[in-house]
Parts: sequence; structure tokens; C-alpha cells
Amino acid sequence: MRPSDALLDTIVAPATPAGRAAIALVRLSGPEAERILRSLAPSLPAAGQLRPRRPYLAALRDAAGEGIDTGLLTFFSAPASVTGEDVAEISVHGSPAVVERVLEAAVAAGARPAKPGEFTERAFRSGKIDLVRAEAVRDLIDSKTAAAARFSARRLEGGLSRRLDAVREDLLFAAAALSAAVDFSEDVGTEIDPQTSSHLESAERELARLAATYRTGRLLSGGCRVAILGRPNAGKSTLFNALVGSARAIVTEIPGTTRDALEALVDVRGIPVTLVDTAGLRESDDPVEKIGVARAREEAARADAILYVFDGSEGFSDEDAQAFAGIPEMPRILVANKADRGRADNLPGDATPVCGLSSDAGSRLSELLGAVIAEDIRTEETSEVLGSLRQRDLVERGRAGAAQTLAALARHDSPEYAVTHCHAALDALADLTGETTPDDVLARLFSTFCIGK
Repeated sequence: MRPSDALLDTIVAPATPAGRAAIALVRLSGPEAERILRSLAPSLPAAGQLRPRRPYLAALRDAAGEGIDTGLLTFFSAPASVTGEDVAEISVHGSPAVVERVLEAAVAAGARPAKPGEFTERAFRSGKIDLVRAEAVRDLIDSKTAAAARFSARRLEGGLSRRLDAVREDLLFAAAALSAAVDFSEDVGTEIDPQTSSHLESAERELARLAATYRTGRLLSGGCRVAILGRPNAGKSTLFNALVGSARAIVTEIPGTTRDALEALVDVRGIPVTLVDTAGLRESDDPVEKIGVARAREEAARADAILYVFDGSEGFSDEDAQAFAGIPEMPRILVANKADRGRADNLPGDATPVCGLSSDAGSRLSELLGAVIAEDIRTEETSEVLGSLRQRDLVERGRAGAAQTLAALARHDSPEYAVTHCHAALDALADLTGETTPDDVLARLFSTFCIGK
């Protein structure tokens, strides 16, 4: 499955984020990993005496023999390593300068800087993980909430892969039964094993259930954007601060305090939500405020949902009605703020009274958001969730293949015709797990990973 000789190189990259830290980790993978490790740490045991998986404390030196640092070095021999190749891990003090010198020394000794996702790609190509688990590595690193991390970890542990394996077994049973009816028709006729339909129904049902989880997976990974809109001095920034849990936005009694969009990330039912506090919507001659209002409208167009705020003590004015009517069609929440100052008579029936200064304002607003953006999302469930559009499309292709096979059997079509749909379903699953995924698709997928993973 190797698309080029590039995968025969020994690669090197930092496995920890850039910046100052207590410890940094540099990883080597490839056939020359042990030799390069020895060139960096001459005091290591002689060839053949380096014990895999045992950490060694050793001085690291560059090509000129100058000291770099004293680090903890561990060698993993193939195939018992994360990539299935010889791997060396070098733990040093977390100085960016030290890490850079280690990388330069490794390259000088024959290593090549790793491309994004190349370590995970090598683990996939050596059979350590399938493509579903490889994608889970990326998703786990990119997760922004505990729920997103939890579902990614389940996929990495193989939960989704095991479910797909069970579906594959059902499809294989059906394909074998249909093929037998074709191959041995002269001996036993074209009678098909009566269990074939039940296996196909099981496969279609499970694949349909998995396809339906994509919306949850998309929200967990991509999150959503919520713009807080309203007229000046309605208390938008107060509600923004209540949701964020800190005084991020400036709050004053002066209308028009907010001139620009301010963003913050919050967790709503496990979904990463980007809140955007915006300038008050009104006509103004102030050139700076006019820019702020224009940006507020731009944010409204970009948002996945709107939180519209008005002064509940004054009521829903004609200006509010006009501004609210100009919001693009999308999920919208209407909040009557300043409930502590009394309630006006002209409140819309779907408006929720809130006091942005109360201690429970943040939790109440979070519940409102959750009811709108995550109405049918159950992130506490233990079921597997698809993590990408690629996975959803291939699962849907597999489901369609199973359904078409069942339809062909119901019409009493020839087994030879019915089995082609079953094979199409199996091909979709093989593409999903990476057995038959083209190299250009793999390259594009792994390029979305970070360097060092």
C-alpha cells in the first residue's frame, strides 16, 4: 500500500506543541530510527544491546559534538510501536531552542522532517489502525469540548470499527448466499438461504442508524456560531458575559458601547458554541458605530442561530420588530432582558424574560441555546457517532446497497443481479475503513492532521 518511496524515509517531528513547557517530545519513525538515535546520544548501549521500551537517560549532541541537552530516550522496535516501524522518542526540556536543535541534529544525521499526519499515516499503512481510527486521532486532537473528546476516544478505541465489522459480516453472509445460488444453480437450483434477508435487514438498519448520527458528529466537531443581536443598551454584552462566565465584554449604561464583534467559545450540551457579541442595531451618523452595525449584520448572516435581546422593561418596540424581521431565516431565540426592572405589556409570547445580572442567567441562557441548537442531540449516550462527511456518505452508500439488494430479492430478481448491490455495499465499507481508499484521498485526509501526529 505504499504510494512512494517517501514512506521508506525516517521522519522526525516534535510530538508536543510549540512553546515553552516543562517537557517536549521529539519522535523519530523509520528504518534508520535507531541509528539516528545513537548518533544523537553516543553514550547509549552498543548495537544489539539497546532494550526496546526501556527509557535511557543520556546526553544529546549535535553533528559537531556540542551538547544539546540531557534527555530521556526510548526506543520501540518494529512492529511493536505506534507506527509499526522502528520508533525513537526523545524527551527533553521544553525549550523551543532545545527542540529546534534536536530536530536539526536528527535531520543532519539522515532524518527527514515529517509531513502533517505522516506518523498516523504510517500506522494506518502498517495495519496498526484502520482509517476510521486514524480520523479519530485527528478529531480527538481537535476536540473543543469534553463530549467531543469522549466520542473521538470511542472511535479511536475501535467502537465504530467494531460496529462496521458486524455490518460487514451481515453483508458477507448475504453476498456468499447469493453467490452460491449463482455458482451452484445447476446442482441445487437458485434457492437462496432464507436467512439472507434478515442479515441484509440488520445491515441496513444499523447503517441507517449510523448515518443519522452525523448531525451530532458534525456539531461536536465543527460546533456552531451564535450571534447576539439587538438594539443599543438592550444588555447584549451583559448576557454575553453571563454565558461566558466572566466579564469579557465592556458593559455600561451608555448606548453604543460595543463597536466591534467580540467572540468567545462556550460548551453547550457538549457542543462547542462560538458566541459573538455585536454592536447595537440602529441608524447612526457616527462612522465607527456604522461600521460596527454593518459587522453585526455580517455576523447575523454567518451565524447558525441568533440570540435577539431587547429591553423587557420597555417592551418590544417597533425598532426591535423591524430589526428582528431583518434577521435571516435560522433558529432564533428571543430574550426579554432586564426582567428585574419589571415587565412591559407588549412582550412577544415566545420571549423569555431574563435578568442578565442574576446568578443563574448563564445557566438559563445555556438551556435556551441547547434547546434550539441541540434539540435532538444526546451527547451523553454511549452509541457511536460518525465524525466526518466522508464517513456519512460512505455509510449511506452502504445502506443504499443493502436496501437495493433487499428490493431486488423482493422483486425476485436473479441472484446474479442482487449480489451486485451487495458488493457495492461491501465496497463502500472497505473504502470507509481504508482497505480500498485511493492514495490521493488518503493524502488529502492526512494533510489535515497536525505535524508530529
